Amino acid sequence: MESRILAAAIEEFSEHGFAGARVERISRAAGTVDRMLYYYYGNKERLYQAVLEKIYADMIGEQRAFVTSEDPVEGMRQLVLHSWDHYESHPHLVRVLMNENLLRGRHIRQSQQVERTSFPLVETVTALLQAGQARGLFRRDVAPEHVLMTIMSLGFFYLSNQHTCSTWMGGDLMSPARRKAWREHICDVVLSSLAPSAERTAPPAARKGGARRRG
Repeated sequence: MESRILAAAIEEFSEHGFAGARVERISRAAGTVDRMLYYYYGNKERLYQAVLEKIYADMIGEQRAFVTSEDPVEGMRQLVLHSWDHYESHPHLVRVLMNENLLRGRHIRQSQQVERTSFPLVETVTALLQAGQARGLFRRDVAPEHVLMTIMSLGFFYLSNQHTCSTWMGGDLMSPARRKAWREHICDVVLSSLAPSAERTAPPAARKGGARRRG
């Protein structure tokens, strides 16, 4: 019963957001009555928090299942594809997180479960980056958090803004051909930005004492 309620709640909150979600619709979709929702979760806010915890748990579970390649470049490429594939195959995740950001993360901050959970993707990106840097395959002037944010941003933005971007770009961004092309584009962008040739060089130091004045 609890799993049915949670599945129905994920659908409801992803479709209507926290404010627009209705307990009675969740009960009906789960094949139960409102009092059972309150029995398991207490109130609507706690049920919504459970939805957040569930989608994060699913994401973390898939991150832990990711097998890192011994080749840092191929490993990074596979990680990019893994991240995109998860977002694409979990539209509820994208919509619920969009809603929670509109709420300024109010509910996720209250979740002790999410707060004390480590995200394997952070460690995986760091390990791949350091391995590539040690072998001269990746530039040394980039931080793991920037690589991770780039990977997530390129995938999440495309899916979260698919409707508006499809309208003003005059094409369906979710067509199979466009999604496949974007999937490869993300890999190209991330790997190109990590190539040693992309490393920034420090500006030449100014001469000590500045320019010599003419007499």
